[in-house]
Amino acid sequence: MIKLQSLRQHLLASVEELRRNPEQLHTFVNDGKVKFSRGTNLTHQYTVEAQIIITDYSGSLDTVMVPLLQWLNTYQPDFIEEEAVQIEAEILSNTHWDLALTVRLTERVVAKVDCSTGRINAEHRMPEYPADACPAKHWQLYIKHPENAEHDLVAEWDSPA
Repeated sequence: MIKLQSLRQHLLASVEELRRNPEQLHTFVNDGKVKFSRGTNLTHQYTVEAQIIITDYSGSLDTVMVPLLQWLNTYQPDFIEEEAVQIEAEILSNTHWDLALTVRLTERVVAKVDCSTGRINAEHRMPEYPADACPAKHWQLYIKHPENAEHDLVAEWDSPA
């Protein structure tokens, strides 16, 4: 799954704690399906529930969620808004927690068959769907907590595209 690998790389690059400790990030595919129509070509589509687990996390949910939503907005724009991400968490202490996020990903594979040569050319498609004409390529996330007067810088990363 090229999309899941791309999402994983984006989170590792975007979330400071994961950049320092990549072993905290685990990704799984649950309930995967392959959509396929009979015919000469072997083009198909993967649809999976991708589970992203971050263990022993001490950061804010926003520092994970904002880059995740940015990536989904670019590469998986057909998500159902009310169900874009499912969240589960286990509080380990006052400062650390395990976080499980589930997103539905689809990935199309165009596989063209040349019957005369026996060659099959397969290509994974990962089109980008830019949400707007925002020219920024580097992002900084500032969060204002109720007890603070100012917004604090909590994360920085580059665009997923």
